[in-house]
Amino acid sequence: MDGMQNWTNYLEVMRNRLLIVNDADSLISVLMDVKNIPIALSTIEDVTDGTGLNMSLSVICSEVRIAGRVMCLTSDDMFTTVQLNLDTVKKINAKISVDGKGVVMKLTIKNGAEFLLMFHTDLMEEEE
Repeated sequence: MDGMQNWTNYLEVMRNRLLIVNDADSLISVLMDVKNIPIALSTIEDVTDGTGLNMSLSVICSEVRIAGRVMCLTSDDMFTTVQLNLDTVKKINAKISVDGKGVVMKLTIKNGAEFLLMFHTDLMEEEE
């Protein structure tokens, strides 16, 4: 049961750290320590890339990688990879998700697009 208590403590610490993220530097610091927490990145509405192409995306993964100041997410099915230059992030608002099972961050980037970065920090049953 000690391992489960350590995991519970880890999730609580990570949840508290995620909730105080308010800029790219604090986000990078936390993301470098996130391990084995399901993460989803999605657009709030269709985003344009500046060429007139509108798109929406949603990626779910269990690991995030930081390369310099770029956040790299690869979906669990290895089909989709998203990279977000965190220097483009203008504002970050973090709060507990509506269902209380995690933390949701709204990332507003400099061109006005908004993304949701969701962390599932609730205790999950291991399915192994």
